Amino acid sequence: MKAASIRRIKGPTILLGSGTYYDFEDPESSQITIEDIAYGLAYTARFAGQTFSPHLNRRVMYVVAEHCVRGSWAAEASGRPDLALQFLMHETGEPVCGDMTGPLKSLCPEYKTIEKRCEAANAARFGIVFTDPTELKLIDLRMLATERRDLMRWGGEEWDWVKGAEPYDFKIIPWGPDEAAERFLTRYWELTANA
Repeated sequence: MKAASIRRIKGPTILLGSGTYYDFEDPESSQITIEDIAYGLAYTARFAGQTFSPHLNRRVMYVVAEHCVRGSWAAEASGRPDLALQFLMHETGEPVCGDMTGPLKSLCPEYKTIEKRCEAANAARFGIVFTDPTELKLIDLRMLATERRDLMRWGGEEWDWVKGAEPYDFKIIPWGPDEAAERFLTRYWELTANA
């Protein structure tokens, strides 16, 4: 294992699964690995864990890694293969910051600033450049519309931030965290094989 450049264990620093430290004051120098990203996202629930599958008629665990993989497939299937890797990696701040729900995040501007800095540093570490943020957001909104349909006890109420976003045709039956991590890694290596 490569020695981490960050050895401080005091202050705003966390120890990652790879054994390296992540410094929130200097995320650009952190040695986060793709496995840290995959497993961090795979053990982070979407929607604060408040998911229910009408298809299975029970509560389910739906994780950020699965959201990223499914959205990556959707980007490719809708004629934007150039966005597949970008969508897969668009939540790279969440393995270290968590997935705060959007409504709560809107009340915490300082958190959003920290998360965006971590996301940018982690994406840059893997050479990810977000070339079409508007299109990525549309894919994300369509994913949210799909997730609302398949993973929530939604009663048809209007959600302003999803208005006009059509759900994808596929149905989501969650994989679970370990499968989501493995599929995330497989998708990452598939998309970066020729890079």
